[in-house]
Amino acid sequence: MENPHRALVLTAPGQCSFAFGQNIPVGHGPVRVAVEYSGVNYKDALAVTGTGKIVRAPFPFVPGIDLAGTVLDSALRRYPTGSQVMLTGGGLGESFSGGYSTLQFVESEYLLKLPDGMSTRTSMILGTAGLTAMLSVMALQRNGITRGEILVTGASGGVGMIAVKLLDRLGYAVIASCDSSYLWYKLKGLGASKTMGRIHAGRPLEHAVYDAVVDTVGGGGLAAALTKVRRHGCVATSGNVAGAELRTTVYPFILRGVTLAGIDSNTASMQDRETAWQRLQAIIPEQEVDQLFMGTIGLEDIESVCYAKIQGKAPGRFLVDMKNPLENPASA
Repeated sequence: MENPHRALVLTAPGQCSFAFGQNIPVGHGPVRVAVEYSGVNYKDALAVTGTGKIVRAPFPFVPGIDLAGTVLDSALRRYPTGSQVMLTGGGLGESFSGGYSTLQFVESEYLLKLPDGMSTRTSMILGTAGLTAMLSVMALQRNGITRGEILVTGASGGVGMIAVKLLDRLGYAVIASCDSSYLWYKLKGLGASKTMGRIHAGRPLEHAVYDAVVDTVGGGGLAAALTKVRRHGCVATSGNVAGAELRTTVYPFILRGVTLAGIDSNTASMQDRETAWQRLQAIIPEQEVDQLFMGTIGLEDIESVCYAKIQGKAPGRFLVDMKNPLENPASA
């Protein structure tokens, strides 16, 4: 017998259960998608574990800020039946029902057709992390950083790993910083010319050693990075796992002309999204995409991976295979 539609559902902050068939609290958008893949981001871990106030909708609620799949039917001509689409951020899994469901009705504001030749699997190996990493690189390039030594903080995370790969493929010298020393070999395989632990700063301005920074951690890591950037460099920042508070001075900005560029992949424009995904496909060869994630899991594994991620025990990106059967306890 064919498996019913199924989903991971939050019944309250930090409380998960599985729903089947008509019990799934799906969204109300104009495009109905058979979800094939999703991913586990740090924001998903915050939502599933109830550690952070991510969900901004009534419970029960389906989390998951990424999804990719095939359109079953649509009220919009732009997304005909059978087309393959993906949605990252834009309120998915926060304000409206998310990607941890095999069936989802989605809004079209940030819904993208997959670039020609890209599979739904590849799109979710990259997902929000890939989009964020590419937008970070684009920010550096817009600010004139077309070569040089680039520091990537939090390089053991999904955004960090993909940023290392992108920067190396574009010809930069990449320095990967993270606490997970056991992943340094993997980061070198992705293209890092040097690996190191967490960076620290003792003075308002340190010796300038980096042309730019892709920062994924915020807090003290970002503060330290700012003190080490060369004149007219750029720091693209997108995360706050190391803290939301930024203790710094104006010196990097007024004495070295450093630019601090904020990256918000959640509400990035459709034009920026399309450009970023086209560049992701062009820069990262299909045969090398599998280097960029830590493993494939099913719906039943999401909760445990999320808790491990919060505890710092599950770095990197995990692909969620939504086609993987999950037994319906009601039919057992």
